[in-house]
Amino acid sequence: MRGRTAKSRTADLFAAVPASSMAAPARAVTAMQLATVSAPVARPRLKQLWYAVVFPELLASEAASVTLQRLCMHAQAFTSFVSIEAPNALLLEIRGSVKLFGSLQKLHADIDACWRRLELTARSATAPSTLAALWLARAGKAMHGDDAGMLPSQLSEVPLACTAWEVEALQTLRAMGVTRVGELLRLPRAGLARRLSPAAVQALDIAVGSQPAPRRAFVPKERFRARSDFETEVEHAAYLEKALEPLIERCARFLRGRQAGVQRLLLKLHHREGPATEVTLGLASITSERRRLMDVAVQKLTRLEIKAPVRGIELISGSLRALSAASLDAFAGLTGTGGRDTAPQLVERLRARLGEEAVYGFCLIPEHRPEAAWRRVRELRAPSSSERIIAAEMPRPVWLLQEPLPLSKPDILQGPERIESGWWDGKGVARDYYIARRHHGAKLWVFQERQSKRWYLHGVFA
Repeated sequence: MRGRTAKSRTADLFAAVPASSMAAPARAVTAMQLATVSAPVARPRLKQLWYAVVFPELLASEAASVTLQRLCMHAQAFTSFVSIEAPNALLLEIRGSVKLFGSLQKLHADIDACWRRLELTARSATAPSTLAALWLARAGKAMHGDDAGMLPSQLSEVPLACTAWEVEALQTLRAMGVTRVGELLRLPRAGLARRLSPAAVQALDIAVGSQPAPRRAFVPKERFRARSDFETEVEHAAYLEKALEPLIERCARFLRGRQAGVQRLLLKLHHREGPATEVTLGLASITSERRRLMDVAVQKLTRLEIKAPVRGIELISGSLRALSAASLDAFAGLTGTGGRDTAPQLVERLRARLGEEAVYGFCLIPEHRPEAAWRRVRELRAPSSSERIIAAEMPRPVWLLQEPLPLSKPDILQGPERIESGWWDGKGVARDYYIARRHHGAKLWVFQERQSKRWYLHGVFA
Protein backbone atom coordinates (compact mmCIF):
# COMPACT_ATOMS: atom_id res chain seq x y z
CA MET A 1 0.00 0.00 0.00
CA ARG A 2 2.84 2.39 0.81
CA GLY A 3 4.46 1.69 -2.51
CA ARG A 4 1.21 2.29 -4.35
CA THR A 5 0.64 5.62 -2.57
CA ALA A 6 4.15 6.80 -3.34
CA LYS A 7 3.64 5.86 -6.96
CA SER A 8 0.49 7.94 -7.33
CA ARG A 9 2.11 10.99 -5.75
CA THR A 10 5.13 10.79 -8.00
CA ALA A 11 3.04 10.34 -11.14
CA ASP A 12 1.30 13.63 -10.45
CA LEU A 13 4.59 15.47 -10.89
CA PHE A 14 6.63 13.13 -13.08
CA ALA A 15 6.19 9.83 -14.83
CA ALA A 16 6.57 6.87 -12.48
CA VAL A 17 9.65 4.74 -12.55
CA PRO A 18 9.08 1.14 -13.79
CA ALA A 19 7.23 -1.22 -11.45
CA SER A 20 10.19 -3.58 -11.34
CA SER A 21 12.32 -0.90 -9.72
CA MET A 22 9.57 -0.09 -7.22
CA ALA A 23 9.37 -3.71 -6.13
CA ALA A 24 13.13 -3.95 -5.57
CA PRO A 25 14.47 -3.83 -2.03
CA ALA A 26 14.92 -0.36 -0.61
CA ARG A 27 18.41 1.00 -1.12
CA ALA A 28 20.14 4.31 -1.73
CA VAL A 29 19.68 5.55 -5.30
CA THR A 30 22.62 7.55 -6.60
CA ALA A 31 22.46 10.52 -8.93
CA MET A 32 24.10 8.51 -11.69
CA GLN A 33 21.39 5.83 -11.47
CA LEU A 34 18.67 8.48 -11.67
CA ALA A 35 20.37 9.98 -14.68
CA THR A 36 20.36 6.55 -16.32
CA VAL A 37 16.61 6.31 -15.83
CA SER A 38 16.07 9.87 -17.09
CA ALA A 39 18.21 9.83 -20.22
CA PRO A 40 18.51 7.42 -23.15
CA VAL A 41 20.94 4.60 -22.56
CA ALA A 42 22.46 4.64 -26.04
CA ARG A 43 24.75 7.63 -26.57
CA PRO A 44 26.64 7.31 -29.83
CA ARG A 45 30.09 8.81 -30.16
CA LEU A 46 29.77 12.19 -31.84
CA LYS A 47 31.99 12.90 -34.81
CA GLN A 48 31.58 16.67 -34.69
CA LEU A 49 33.31 19.12 -32.41
CA TRP A 50 31.84 22.54 -31.81
CA TYR A 51 33.40 25.80 -30.69
CA ALA A 52 30.86 28.30 -29.33
CA VAL A 53 31.56 31.95 -28.66
CA VAL A 54 29.20 34.43 -26.99
CA PHE A 55 29.57 38.20 -27.25
CA PRO A 56 27.76 39.57 -24.16
CA GLU A 57 27.93 43.19 -25.31
CA LEU A 58 25.90 42.52 -28.46
CA LEU A 59 22.21 43.22 -27.95
CA ALA A 60 19.36 41.94 -30.08
CA SER A 61 19.09 44.46 -32.93
CA GLU A 62 19.57 44.78 -36.65
CA ALA A 63 23.04 46.23 -36.04
CA ALA A 64 23.97 43.18 -33.95
CA SER A 65 22.83 40.89 -36.76
CA VAL A 66 25.07 42.72 -39.22
CA THR A 67 27.97 42.52 -36.75
CA LEU A 68 27.53 38.76 -36.37
CA GLN A 69 27.62 38.33 -40.14
CA ARG A 70 30.90 40.26 -40.28
CA LEU A 71 32.33 38.15 -37.46
CA CYS A 72 31.40 35.05 -39.44
CA MET A 73 33.83 36.21 -42.12
CA HIS A 74 36.62 36.24 -39.53
CA ALA A 75 35.55 32.85 -38.16
CA GLN A 76 35.74 31.29 -41.62
CA ALA A 77 39.52 31.67 -41.42
CA PHE A 78 39.44 28.72 -38.99
CA THR A 79 36.67 26.52 -40.42
CA SER A 80 34.36 26.41 -43.40
CA PHE A 81 31.25 25.80 -41.28
CA VAL A 82 30.07 28.74 -39.18
CA SER A 83 26.54 29.11 -37.84
CA ILE A 84 24.86 32.13 -36.24
CA GLU A 85 23.03 31.69 -32.94
CA ALA A 86 20.97 34.84 -32.44
CA PRO A 87 21.23 37.25 -30.83
CA ASN A 88 24.92 37.24 -29.87
CA ALA A 89 26.69 33.91 -30.47
CA LEU A 90 28.49 31.92 -33.15
CA LEU A 91 28.99 28.16 -33.49
CA LEU A 92 31.98 26.76 -35.39
CA GLU A 93 32.40 23.10 -36.37
CA ILE A 94 36.16 22.58 -35.85
CA ARG A 95 36.73 18.82 -35.92
CA GLY A 96 38.38 19.00 -39.34
CA SER A 97 40.55 21.96 -38.35
CA VAL A 98 42.21 20.47 -35.28
CA LYS A 99 44.90 18.61 -37.23
CA LEU A 100 45.56 21.62 -39.43
CA PHE A 101 46.26 23.88 -36.43
CA GLY A 102 48.21 21.23 -34.50
CA SER A 103 45.96 20.65 -31.48
CA LEU A 104 42.57 21.53 -30.07
CA GLN A 105 44.13 23.80 -27.45
CA LYS A 106 46.05 25.78 -30.07
CA LEU A 107 43.04 26.08 -32.35
CA HIS A 108 40.85 27.28 -29.48
CA ALA A 109 43.49 29.80 -28.44
CA ASP A 110 43.90 31.12 -32.01
CA ILE A 111 40.16 31.70 -32.38
CA ASP A 112 40.02 33.47 -29.02
CA ALA A 113 42.94 35.65 -30.09
CA CYS A 114 40.94 36.73 -33.15
CA TRP A 115 38.23 38.25 -30.95
CA ARG A 116 40.84 40.00 -28.80
CA ARG A 117 42.38 41.58 -31.90
CA LEU A 118 38.94 42.90 -32.77
CA GLU A 119 38.68 44.29 -29.21
CA LEU A 120 35.57 42.24 -28.46
CA THR A 121 34.53 40.79 -25.12
CA ALA A 122 33.91 37.09 -25.73
CA ARG A 123 33.29 33.87 -23.79
CA SER A 124 33.99 30.58 -25.54
CA ALA A 125 33.81 26.83 -24.97
CA THR A 126 34.34 23.64 -26.95
CA ALA A 127 32.14 20.54 -26.75
CA PRO A 128 31.03 17.62 -28.96
CA SER A 129 27.45 18.98 -29.20
CA THR A 130 26.13 22.36 -30.26
CA LEU A 131 24.01 23.15 -27.21
CA ALA A 132 26.62 21.90 -24.76
CA ALA A 133 29.22 24.23 -26.25
CA LEU A 134 26.75 27.11 -26.29
CA TRP A 135 25.55 26.60 -22.70
CA LEU A 136 29.11 26.22 -21.41
CA ALA A 137 30.17 29.40 -23.22
CA ARG A 138 27.28 31.35 -21.71
CA ALA A 139 28.18 30.02 -18.27
CA GLY A 140 31.85 30.87 -18.77
CA LYS A 141 32.93 27.25 -18.15
CA ALA A 142 35.54 25.36 -20.14
CA MET A 143 35.26 21.69 -21.07
CA HIS A 144 38.39 19.57 -21.04
CA GLY A 145 38.47 16.99 -23.82
CA ASP A 146 36.02 16.12 -26.57
CA ASP A 147 34.49 12.94 -25.19
CA ALA A 148 30.68 12.93 -25.48
CA GLY A 149 30.46 10.69 -22.41
CA MET A 150 31.72 13.58 -20.27
CA LEU A 151 28.90 15.93 -21.32
CA PRO A 152 26.44 15.17 -18.46
CA SER A 153 29.07 15.78 -15.80
CA GLN A 154 30.42 18.88 -17.55
CA LEU A 155 26.92 20.36 -17.81
CA SER A 156 25.86 19.46 -14.28
CA GLU A 157 26.78 22.85 -12.75
CA VAL A 158 25.59 25.02 -15.65
CA PRO A 159 22.77 27.38 -14.53
CA LEU A 160 19.47 26.82 -16.33
CA ALA A 161 19.45 30.49 -17.34
CA CYS A 162 22.21 29.62 -19.84
CA THR A 163 19.72 27.55 -21.84
CA ALA A 164 17.92 30.79 -22.84
CA TRP A 165 14.57 29.02 -22.53
CA GLU A 166 11.36 30.97 -22.11
CA VAL A 167 10.91 32.81 -18.83
CA GLU A 168 7.78 30.80 -17.93
CA ALA A 169 9.66 27.50 -18.20
CA LEU A 170 12.55 28.76 -16.08
CA GLN A 171 10.17 30.08 -13.45
CA THR A 172 8.39 26.72 -13.30
CA LEU A 173 11.67 24.90 -12.75
CA ARG A 174 12.82 27.43 -10.17
CA ALA A 175 9.59 26.91 -8.24
CA MET A 176 10.38 23.18 -8.22
CA GLY A 177 13.84 23.87 -6.83
CA VAL A 178 15.64 23.06 -10.10
CA THR A 179 18.25 25.67 -11.01
CA ARG A 180 21.03 23.72 -12.79
CA VAL A 181 21.22 21.46 -15.82
CA GLY A 182 22.49 18.54 -13.76
CA GLU A 183 19.39 18.63 -11.59
CA LEU A 184 17.24 18.72 -14.71
CA LEU A 185 18.99 15.68 -16.19
CA ARG A 186 18.07 13.62 -13.11
CA LEU A 187 14.32 14.21 -13.54
CA PRO A 188 12.16 11.64 -15.37
CA ARG A 189 11.79 12.51 -19.04
CA ALA A 190 8.04 11.88 -19.43
CA GLY A 191 7.13 14.17 -16.54
CA LEU A 192 9.57 16.80 -17.77
CA ALA A 193 7.99 16.77 -21.22
CA ARG A 194 4.54 17.10 -19.66
CA ARG A 195 5.44 19.94 -17.30
CA LEU A 196 7.59 21.89 -19.80
CA SER A 197 7.45 20.70 -23.40
CA PRO A 198 8.86 17.93 -25.60
CA ALA A 199 11.20 20.57 -27.01
CA ALA A 200 12.89 20.91 -23.61
CA VAL A 201 13.57 17.17 -23.49
CA GLN A 202 14.86 17.29 -27.06
CA ALA A 203 17.21 20.16 -26.14
CA LEU A 204 18.61 18.07 -23.27
CA ASP A 205 19.15 15.13 -25.65
CA ILE A 206 21.02 17.41 -28.04
CA ALA A 207 23.11 18.86 -25.23
CA VAL A 208 24.25 15.48 -23.89
CA GLY A 209 24.94 14.18 -27.40
CA SER A 210 22.24 11.54 -27.69
CA GLN A 211 20.53 13.31 -30.59
CA PRO A 212 22.10 15.19 -33.52
CA ALA A 213 21.18 18.79 -34.23
CA PRO A 214 21.76 19.95 -37.84
CA ARG A 215 22.70 23.60 -38.15
CA ARG A 216 22.31 26.10 -40.97
CA ALA A 217 25.69 27.30 -42.19
CA PHE A 218 26.36 30.98 -42.74
CA VAL A 219 26.73 31.78 -46.43
CA PRO A 220 28.13 35.27 -47.13
CA LYS A 221 26.42 37.42 -49.70
CA GLU A 222 28.38 37.12 -52.91
CA ARG A 223 29.65 40.34 -54.46
CA PHE A 224 32.05 41.25 -57.22
CA ARG A 225 35.18 43.08 -56.15
CA ALA A 226 38.26 43.82 -58.26
CA ARG A 227 41.07 46.36 -58.19
CA SER A 228 43.53 47.68 -60.73
CA ASP A 229 46.65 49.66 -59.76
CA PHE A 230 48.42 51.96 -62.22
CA GLU A 231 52.12 52.16 -62.96
CA THR A 232 51.85 55.94 -63.12
CA GLU A 233 49.34 58.29 -61.55
CA VAL A 234 46.32 59.27 -63.66
CA GLU A 235 44.84 62.76 -63.66
CA HIS A 236 42.34 62.64 -66.55
CA ALA A 237 38.95 60.93 -66.66
CA ALA A 238 39.58 59.60 -70.18
CA TYR A 239 42.38 57.38 -68.88
CA LEU A 240 40.19 56.20 -66.02
CA GLU A 241 37.54 55.10 -68.51
CA LYS A 242 40.08 52.96 -70.38
CA ALA A 243 41.33 51.43 -67.14
CA LEU A 244 37.79 50.73 -65.99
CA GLU A 245 36.73 48.79 -69.11
CA PRO A 246 38.47 45.50 -68.12
CA LEU A 247 36.94 45.64 -64.63
CA ILE A 248 33.46 46.20 -66.07
CA GLU A 249 33.99 43.28 -68.46
CA ARG A 250 35.04 41.02 -65.58
CA CYS A 251 32.04 42.14 -63.56
CA ALA A 252 29.66 41.37 -66.44
CA ARG A 253 31.15 37.87 -66.85
CA PHE A 254 30.90 37.34 -63.10
CA LEU A 255 27.19 38.25 -63.16
CA ARG A 256 26.37 36.20 -66.27
CA GLY A 257 27.99 33.13 -64.77
CA ARG A 258 25.66 33.39 -61.78
CA GLN A 259 22.58 34.43 -63.79
CA ALA A 260 22.39 37.49 -61.56
CA GLY A 261 22.40 41.23 -61.92
CA VAL A 262 23.03 44.36 -59.88
CA GLN A 263 21.36 47.72 -59.51
CA ARG A 264 24.28 49.54 -57.90
CA LEU A 265 28.05 49.65 -58.25
CA LEU A 266 30.65 51.44 -56.16
CA LEU A 267 33.77 52.82 -57.82
CA LYS A 268 36.69 53.76 -55.57
CA LEU A 269 39.52 55.99 -56.82
CA HIS A 270 42.61 55.43 -54.66
CA HIS A 271 45.11 58.29 -54.20
CA ARG A 272 48.63 58.46 -52.82
CA GLU A 273 47.39 60.29 -49.73
CA GLY A 274 44.02 60.69 -48.11
CA PRO A 275 40.87 58.61 -48.38
CA ALA A 276 39.65 57.13 -51.64
CA THR A 277 37.11 59.00 -53.73
CA GLU A 278 33.87 57.01 -53.87
CA VAL A 279 31.56 57.22 -56.87
CA THR A 280 28.17 55.48 -56.72
CA LEU A 281 26.85 54.12 -60.00
CA GLY A 282 23.09 53.64 -59.84
CA LEU A 283 21.07 51.73 -62.44
CA ALA A 284 17.39 52.07 -63.21
CA SER A 285 16.81 48.30 -63.18
CA ILE A 286 18.64 45.07 -62.44
CA THR A 287 21.11 44.24 -65.19
CA SER A 288 24.23 42.28 -66.06
CA GLU A 289 24.83 43.96 -69.44
CA ARG A 290 28.37 45.22 -69.88
CA ARG A 291 27.27 48.12 -72.11
CA ARG A 292 24.82 49.49 -69.55
CA LEU A 293 27.32 49.17 -66.71
CA MET A 294 30.02 50.91 -68.72
CA ASP A 295 27.66 53.62 -69.98
CA VAL A 296 26.72 54.66 -66.43
CA ALA A 297 30.36 54.67 -65.38
CA VAL A 298 31.36 56.87 -68.34
CA GLN A 299 28.56 59.35 -67.64
CA LYS A 300 29.73 59.67 -64.03
CA LEU A 301 33.45 59.94 -64.82
CA THR A 302 33.05 62.60 -67.51
CA ARG A 303 31.44 64.90 -64.92
CA LEU A 304 33.69 63.97 -62.03
CA GLU A 305 36.19 66.50 -60.74
CA ILE A 306 39.38 64.59 -59.90
CA LYS A 307 40.83 66.35 -56.85
CA ALA A 308 44.05 64.34 -56.66
CA PRO A 309 46.00 62.00 -58.98
CA VAL A 310 44.64 58.46 -59.00
CA ARG A 311 46.95 55.51 -58.31
CA GLY A 312 44.37 52.75 -58.67
CA ILE A 313 40.68 52.02 -59.12
CA GLU A 314 38.46 49.47 -57.40
CA LEU A 315 35.03 48.25 -58.52
CA ILE A 316 32.61 46.77 -55.96
CA SER A 317 29.15 45.49 -56.84
CA GLY A 318 26.03 45.81 -54.76
CA SER A 319 24.19 42.72 -53.61
CA LEU A 320 23.52 40.22 -56.38
CA ARG A 321 19.87 39.87 -57.42
CA ALA A 322 18.25 37.24 -59.59
CA LEU A 323 17.57 38.16 -63.20
CA SER A 324 14.10 37.71 -64.63
CA ALA A 325 12.34 38.50 -67.86
CA ALA A 326 11.34 41.84 -66.38
CA SER A 327 14.96 42.52 -65.40
CA LEU A 328 16.08 42.46 -69.01
CA ASP A 329 13.96 45.48 -69.94
CA ALA A 330 11.56 46.96 -67.41
CA PHE A 331 9.99 49.11 -70.15
CA ALA A 332 9.68 46.45 -72.84
CA GLY A 333 7.21 47.48 -75.50
CA LEU A 334 7.37 51.19 -74.70
CA THR A 335 10.40 52.05 -76.80
CA GLY A 336 10.00 49.69 -79.72
CA THR A 337 12.54 47.12 -80.82
CA GLY A 338 14.51 49.18 -83.30
CA GLY A 339 16.07 51.71 -80.94
CA ARG A 340 19.63 51.31 -79.76
CA ASP A 341 18.99 52.39 -76.17
CA THR A 342 16.29 51.22 -73.80
CA ALA A 343 14.29 53.38 -71.42
CA PRO A 344 16.33 52.26 -68.38
CA GLN A 345 19.51 53.42 -70.13
CA LEU A 346 17.92 56.81 -70.77
CA VAL A 347 16.98 57.07 -67.10
CA GLU A 348 20.51 56.08 -66.03
CA ARG A 349 22.04 58.75 -68.26
CA LEU A 350 19.68 61.41 -66.97
CA ARG A 351 20.47 60.49 -63.37
CA ALA A 352 24.19 60.53 -64.09
CA ARG A 353 23.92 64.03 -65.59
CA LEU A 354 21.24 65.62 -63.41
CA GLY A 355 21.65 63.74 -60.12
CA GLU A 356 20.23 60.61 -58.54
CA GLU A 357 17.18 62.42 -57.14
CA ALA A 358 16.28 64.30 -60.32
CA VAL A 359 14.64 61.32 -62.07
CA TYR A 360 12.20 59.21 -60.14
CA GLY A 361 9.09 57.07 -60.43
CA PHE A 362 5.93 57.21 -58.41
CA CYS A 363 3.46 54.90 -56.76
CA LEU A 364 -0.22 55.61 -56.31
CA ILE A 365 -2.01 55.91 -52.98
CA PRO A 366 -5.80 55.59 -52.64
CA GLU A 367 -6.37 59.15 -51.42
CA HIS A 368 -8.74 61.92 -52.61
CA ARG A 369 -6.39 64.83 -51.85
CA PRO A 370 -4.29 65.27 -55.04
CA GLU A 371 -1.05 66.12 -53.22
CA ALA A 372 -1.35 62.98 -51.05
CA ALA A 373 -2.42 60.54 -53.78
CA TRP A 374 1.12 59.61 -54.81
CA ARG A 375 4.70 59.49 -53.57
CA ARG A 376 8.13 59.37 -55.16
CA VAL A 377 10.03 56.09 -55.51
CA ARG A 378 13.40 55.34 -57.03
CA GLU A 379 12.20 52.36 -59.05
CA LEU A 380 10.49 53.15 -62.34
CA ARG A 381 7.64 50.79 -63.02
CA ALA A 382 4.04 50.67 -64.12
CA PRO A 383 1.42 50.86 -61.32
CA SER A 384 0.40 47.44 -60.03
CA SER A 385 -3.18 46.20 -59.89
CA SER A 386 -3.19 46.78 -56.12
CA GLU A 387 -2.53 50.49 -56.59
CA ARG A 388 -5.98 51.88 -57.22
CA ILE A 389 -6.69 55.36 -58.53
CA ILE A 390 -9.59 57.15 -56.89
CA ALA A 391 -12.30 57.66 -59.50
CA ALA A 392 -12.56 61.35 -60.44
CA GLU A 393 -15.50 63.28 -61.82
CA MET A 394 -13.30 65.44 -64.07
CA PRO A 395 -9.98 64.88 -65.88
CA ARG A 396 -6.83 65.25 -63.80
CA PRO A 397 -3.60 66.85 -65.06
CA VAL A 398 -0.32 64.97 -65.04
CA TRP A 399 1.63 68.06 -63.93
CA LEU A 400 0.85 69.13 -60.36
CA LEU A 401 2.60 72.10 -58.79
CA GLN A 402 4.73 71.52 -55.73
CA GLU A 403 2.58 74.05 -53.86
CA PRO A 404 -0.69 75.64 -55.09
CA LEU A 405 -0.20 79.22 -56.32
CA PRO A 406 -2.70 82.06 -55.65
CA LEU A 407 -4.37 83.54 -58.72
CA SER A 408 -7.29 85.77 -59.64
CA LYS A 409 -10.61 84.29 -60.66
CA PRO A 410 -9.99 82.38 -63.92
CA ASP A 411 -12.15 81.71 -66.96
CA ILE A 412 -14.01 78.54 -65.95
CA LEU A 413 -14.58 75.81 -68.54
CA GLN A 414 -15.78 72.86 -66.44
CA GLY A 415 -16.64 72.11 -62.81
CA PRO A 416 -16.96 72.07 -59.93
CA GLU A 417 -15.60 68.83 -58.42
CA ARG A 418 -15.73 69.01 -54.65
CA ILE A 419 -12.90 67.39 -52.63
CA GLU A 420 -13.30 67.43 -48.88
CA SER A 421 -10.97 65.07 -47.05
CA GLY A 422 -8.13 64.73 -44.53
CA TRP A 423 -9.90 66.01 -41.43
CA TRP A 424 -8.53 63.06 -39.40
CA ASP A 425 -4.80 63.88 -39.81
CA GLY A 426 -4.86 67.66 -39.30
CA LYS A 427 -4.30 68.37 -43.03
CA GLY A 428 -7.90 68.59 -44.08
CA VAL A 429 -8.97 70.31 -47.31
CA ALA A 430 -12.33 71.60 -48.50
CA ARG A 431 -12.02 72.68 -52.14
CA ASP A 432 -14.05 73.06 -55.31
CA TYR A 433 -11.92 72.14 -58.36
CA TYR A 434 -12.48 73.56 -61.88
CA ILE A 435 -10.90 73.32 -65.31
CA ALA A 436 -10.05 76.82 -66.47
CA ARG A 437 -8.39 78.43 -69.49
CA ARG A 438 -5.73 81.12 -69.62
CA HIS A 439 -5.72 83.94 -72.16
CA HIS A 440 -3.15 82.13 -74.38
CA GLY A 441 -5.22 78.95 -74.42
CA ALA A 442 -3.52 76.79 -71.75
CA LYS A 443 -5.85 74.60 -69.68
CA LEU A 444 -5.40 74.87 -65.92
CA TRP A 445 -6.60 72.87 -62.95
CA VAL A 446 -7.70 75.36 -60.29
CA PHE A 447 -9.65 75.26 -57.06
CA GLN A 448 -11.47 77.63 -54.76
CA GLU A 449 -11.22 77.16 -51.01
CA ARG A 450 -14.70 76.86 -49.57
CA GLN A 451 -13.98 78.89 -46.44
CA SER A 452 -11.73 81.71 -47.69
CA LYS A 453 -13.19 81.76 -51.24
CA ARG A 454 -9.66 82.29 -52.59
CA TRP A 455 -8.55 80.83 -55.92
CA TYR A 456 -5.43 78.72 -56.45
CA LEU A 457 -3.63 77.09 -59.37
CA HIS A 458 -2.84 73.42 -58.66
CA GLY A 459 -2.01 71.81 -62.01
CA VAL A 460 -1.53 72.32 -65.74
CA PHE A 461 -2.90 70.11 -68.51
CA ALA A 462 -0.57 69.15 -71.36
